[in-house]
Amino acid sequence: MSEDRTQEPSKLRRQQARERGQVAHSAELTGSVGLLAAVVMLGFWGHEITAALVKLLREPLVGTPIISADPSEVVTRLRQLAVGVIWPILPVVGSFVLAAIGAHQAQVQGLWAPGLLAPDPTRLWTLGQGQGIVTRGGRGVWSLLKAVTIVAVAAWSIRLGWFDFQQFGAMDAPALARAVGGTLWLLATWLAAATLVLGLIDFALQYRRYEDLLRTTSEEHREDQRTAEGDPALRSKRRRLVKAWRGDSPELLAGASLILTGPSGLTLVLAGGPPPRSVSLRSAVQGASGLHLRLAAEAAKLPQVAAPDLARRLIGRRAPALPLPAEALAELASIWPADRSLNRPA
Repeated sequence: MSEDRTQEPSKLRRQQARERGQVAHSAELTGSVGLLAAVVMLGFWGHEITAALVKLLREPLVGTPIISADPSEVVTRLRQLAVGVIWPILPVVGSFVLAAIGAHQAQVQGLWAPGLLAPDPTRLWTLGQGQGIVTRGGRGVWSLLKAVTIVAVAAWSIRLGWFDFQQFGAMDAPALARAVGGTLWLLATWLAAATLVLGLIDFALQYRRYEDLLRTTSEEHREDQRTAEGDPALRSKRRRLVKAWRGDSPELLAGASLILTGPSGLTLVLAGGPPPRSVSLRSAVQGASGLHLRLAAEAAKLPQVAAPDLARRLIGRRAPALPLPAEALAELASIWPADRSLNRPA
């Protein structure tokens, strides 16, 4: 990773990577979860599988031999034998598949992109592409460590049950079969647990590598913000406008000389005056925002005058931002407070 790529991955980069099917996931973790689920299911379902296999072996020995030259009967018999083997094993295989799919979807956070499964001949051409020698060397070392760990766990498990192995020679066939089955299941459990731990570590490494791949420079981070959210200056301006129209901004009252109130919270902020001087409508809000603006005007000690009819006429003009006409000024002159400290709320 370049030293100047210090910014965390943006939402835009993450979304673009997901659209390309690039997410942090570990095949080792997926396989280890499936293996652990299969081993657990084998512990519960092992007797049924053993009974089915014993039945298949015993039936030709104790039953009447089936000899037929009819191909259809032979196929039917083979189908029955296959079903007799597959049916007991199906729960174990199904648990592996379901657990592996669940683990994979949990890692990729529900990503499902069937289009990426289509054959892509360009994937076969890797000359000059992919990771560097250092990265590949690190992966090779990690693969070697995983192999050594699996062998060590297997050796430790065998060493742990060495005393039981020595007792196998004195057992009869049924007891020997049960003992060997239990030992093999215990070995599989230890191996599944070890691969699960290795899978979690591998996923952490894959996630860190994925985050490093998506890191950006400061300039790239700003470009992503502009693309996803717009220019910061424009966003700030839009926030100020929205805040102003809601009546939550003290900027509405800057330069105000009179607050004209009307029905349903209608509040007009007038600047200039008093008549016959020029008066202009600075802003107008209504509803809850208008009531809130009245409270702010009261706190700022601005005079308020209730004139519902005049307020409706002023807000209904085609060009409300222009200076008020003479007839409106005359009407305002009759209600304009003589003293700015006078406050007559509606």
